[in-house]
Amino acid sequence: MIFGACYYPEQWNPEDWDEDLKIMKEMGLSSVRLAEFAWGIMEPKEGKFDFSLFDAVLKKLQDHGMTAILGTPTATFPPWLYKKFPEIVQVSKEGIIRGIGTRRQACFSSPAYKKATDRIVTAMAKHFGNHPAVVGWQIDNEPGHEGSDVDYSPLALENFRIWLKSKYKTLDSLNKRWGNIFWGVIYTDWKEIPLPAAHVASNFNPAMIQDYYRFQSDELVSYIHFQAEILRKYSKGKPLTTNLYPSPFLPITDMEKLFSKLDYVSWDNYPVWGNQQEPYPHPLVTATQQYSRGLKNKPYTVMEQFSGVQGHDTLGYLPPPGQIGLWLTQAIVNGANQIYFFRYRTARFGQEQLCYGILDHGKRKTSKYFELKKTIEDISEFANDIADSPYRAEVAILHDIENSRNYKHQPLSDGLKFSPVPFAQVGYDIELATWFAGTNVLNVNAHSLPINADTDWSNYKVLTLPLYTMFDPSIVEKLKTYVAGGGTLVLGYRAGIKDKDHWMVEEPVPGVFGEMAGVEVFQFEAPAIEKVGIRMGILPLKGSKFCEILEPATAKVIARYKDSKKFYSGKPAITVNTFGKGKVYYVGTSLTPESFILLYRKILKGAGVSFGFLGATIERHYREGKQFNYEITMNHSNRYKLAGLSILKPFGYKIKKIPK
Repeated sequence: MIFGACYYPEQWNPEDWDEDLKIMKEMGLSSVRLAEFAWGIMEPKEGKFDFSLFDAVLKKLQDHGMTAILGTPTATFPPWLYKKFPEIVQVSKEGIIRGIGTRRQACFSSPAYKKATDRIVTAMAKHFGNHPAVVGWQIDNEPGHEGSDVDYSPLALENFRIWLKSKYKTLDSLNKRWGNIFWGVIYTDWKEIPLPAAHVASNFNPAMIQDYYRFQSDELVSYIHFQAEILRKYSKGKPLTTNLYPSPFLPITDMEKLFSKLDYVSWDNYPVWGNQQEPYPHPLVTATQQYSRGLKNKPYTVMEQFSGVQGHDTLGYLPPPGQIGLWLTQAIVNGANQIYFFRYRTARFGQEQLCYGILDHGKRKTSKYFELKKTIEDISEFANDIADSPYRAEVAILHDIENSRNYKHQPLSDGLKFSPVPFAQVGYDIELATWFAGTNVLNVNAHSLPINADTDWSNYKVLTLPLYTMFDPSIVEKLKTYVAGGGTLVLGYRAGIKDKDHWMVEEPVPGVFGEMAGVEVFQFEAPAIEKVGIRMGILPLKGSKFCEILEPATAKVIARYKDSKKFYSGKPAITVNTFGKGKVYYVGTSLTPESFILLYRKILKGAGVSFGFLGATIERHYREGKQFNYEITMNHSNRYKLAGLSILKPFGYKIKKIPK
């Protein structure tokens, strides 16, 4: 198990470095992340390189017995590069040029930017690639964040047309598959095709927007893989990663594809940020961590772990004593085998002078320092024992980048729209986290997996699949095989009704899943955030966002709408159908988290999966280690809680050893 910190020696005096590393070592840290924003330092003029600062830092790290992950510094670039090639920046959907002075403004469709990237990454790889203190590389930094995964620049338009021509070959094929006969938007020249940028009223063709998102994903994936090839050539044997960021489906990038040529997944873990007045609920944090672990289905790294109050312009919630230590423990329990705290010391200047680290702006050791130091000491034996061990689970939730993209531009319900900042549309994220929360609160180990990954689903007793509106026929067949063989599938509303060209199927909802689910839907409404009453036996449930009126064919009704305000009160809302040796539960609405808990109790019991409810704020996981197995119980509340036979203090945890 590796504990480290994000370190910016270029922001401090060289006289500070030895003292900094000594303080880190005393805390229990053995590694740092360096250089992800240092392009202007290492290439102050085009083709003129100066690596002396980081040579000196790496020598210091060696002297202190520490290691480094180096970041390729392509998330920002020097002003001289923009001055020479002003076309290398992106243009926002609204037509705003992403000029110099911020970050993540690079146009991935720019040949000049790719050439400049080649030059700096090659020079870094040749210079540092075999350095004994360098144990790996982080490519770029949070690629695609802050809306930089979509670009409406002239170069993006040029490459989009090339991408479309490669995919469709002929305009006739494109016009037919997009359904361009609708509104008579029939293209007769590739140069007529625009980008789906800002519009006055009606949106662009959804098939066009979906293709634009696919194109933008391919551009970013290609750019990261391009850097990976350089590093593989000149820094042999050093593992490669890049760091993702909350929320999991905020970008339109296919992250499973992006990591296919990298060695492990890294994630930036901020359970609270900016002006939030309370942290994200613990099931949402676990859902994001399992998403990270699940992209390659193996241990992941937290490249930026919350260590202090964070924000750019405003601040909010202050974690009480114990909570940042609990968040550290939670990340390890969910499969992290490396943790790098953001950041070691808080910057005194620049855009992140409000992003507090382990230390504040001075060198005085803080309560954060001592809390994290003690947590590392307390959990090291456990963390080392489970590091690199599989995270076993009998339940998994499946997510799909195609449907995540689809719900960004066609969310169906105002209840599935959520934009906390202008560049984010994360309704899909919240919906999947809500479905995941049902098993998490019942303390069932659960995976979060890309639906297109080469995963053996027979290892799971229960698969959950929300918002799978746009379907892949091969996935449908794989699910049929899974259920017919004895698996349990929990299928969400609007399933299986749209192909990948964005054409709706002729069959009633749930379309290609009709036979499996044993139900049909002809009427539905989108009540947004309004709560609609449902009854499952004697248990009251609540739905919202979307409500389908189910008409069972072979399925059995297990819950009905029960709401005097709705004309469909008494009609089926949730069904279960036997298919082969397995079962398909069809959930015709978006249940509240509390309602999902009640439903999953029934589903898990029927599937033979053990569960136990210990309270809304108690989280329990089971892990296998090399020496012992473990039961880990965490209290995410600010009150003492009874969990089984144990009393947990506020934000406390208990790690129980179980002999193998």
